[in-house]
Amino acid sequence: MKTGIKTLESVVFLLEKEFKQFFRDPGLPKMVIMFPVLMMLVFPYAVSMDIKNINLAVVDNCRSTESDELVKNCTSSGYFNLVTICDDPSEAMVMMEKNDVDAILTINPDFSRNLVKEGTMSLGININTVNGTKGNIGAGYLNSCMMKFASSSDSASVEPVSGSIVTSTKYYYNPYMDYKVFMVPALIVIAITMITGFFPALNIVSEKERGTIEQINVTPVKKSAFIICKLIPYWLVAFFILTACLLIAKVVFGYRCAGDLSALYLFTTLHIIVTAGLGPLISNYSENAQQSMFITWFFMMIFMLVSGIFTPISSMPAWARAITYFNPMRYYADAMRSVFLKGSTVIDVWYDAAGLAVIGASMLIAAIRGYRKTT
Repeated sequence: MKTGIKTLESVVFLLEKEFKQFFRDPGLPKMVIMFPVLMMLVFPYAVSMDIKNINLAVVDNCRSTESDELVKNCTSSGYFNLVTICDDPSEAMVMMEKNDVDAILTINPDFSRNLVKEGTMSLGININTVNGTKGNIGAGYLNSCMMKFASSSDSASVEPVSGSIVTSTKYYYNPYMDYKVFMVPALIVIAITMITGFFPALNIVSEKERGTIEQINVTPVKKSAFIICKLIPYWLVAFFILTACLLIAKVVFGYRCAGDLSALYLFTTLHIIVTAGLGPLISNYSENAQQSMFITWFFMMIFMLVSGIFTPISSMPAWARAITYFNPMRYYADAMRSVFLKGSTVIDVWYDAAGLAVIGASMLIAAIRGYRKTT
């Protein structure tokens, strides 16, 4: 009984020490506040797959009312900047070779006649694919503009070719294809992972460099209690970041979580065990802050690149998909997007919870066993 009371008292004193150490630091509280705010207000606009300002050259060999309407339809979409309208295809190709234009729309001489009489469009598209992503998306935008023009054309009704398959696409969870909606859960994942990954590692290493950790090592405090008390403040920090990001998403962007908020906090709790456990594990084998920062940054970059945040996991090769199963950010990002966008429950994404629980328990056990009270 007395042993349990002494252990509880030591935990309380350790927690008091950690919170005082956190708030006395001149930079950490400011970083915790500013980092999620900047992530949510800047990155949704900067990190976007919506390609705009595509420089477009038009080779108009028809010079008809219909061709003018098509060009206006493309430029009014907001995706294209009309650089020039010319008659010579070679002139437009020279501009593309100089990277002055990203796409060329060629309107053939019989465009107007075919549109009126046959319901077909005589057009050509050339895309600069030095930037493959921008080129492919730009081609999709041009095709969409042409289909929109064809469907709204008063001159003729463009019918599909006989025997062709006509598909209709519906977007359930992001009907307006707003890339910011897709990125908000991912940015929450990145913010929480970065903060709870770097700070615990730097915390222990900084105590090593100052020599204050030796005062803890000579006490009878258990290693498990010491490591867990190091993590608890950053659990609260992560909850603060999650709450702040959700408020910003609702107030600034008007995005609301489609699912239960308690599920988001549950998955955040499981993820913090992973990232906050990784920090002490790295610091156990780091002699200074530079080593700790470098190793932590290395793991964070790998986690983000193969987590499915920026590129779909399904598009990766088989060996890369196998690696993602050991990546905690894969499970956290999938769970956050499923709950936030689709309204999934914990039961729907139980495999993400299981993956985070297994990896988190392994990290925490390794951090506790790897901590040495004597050298």
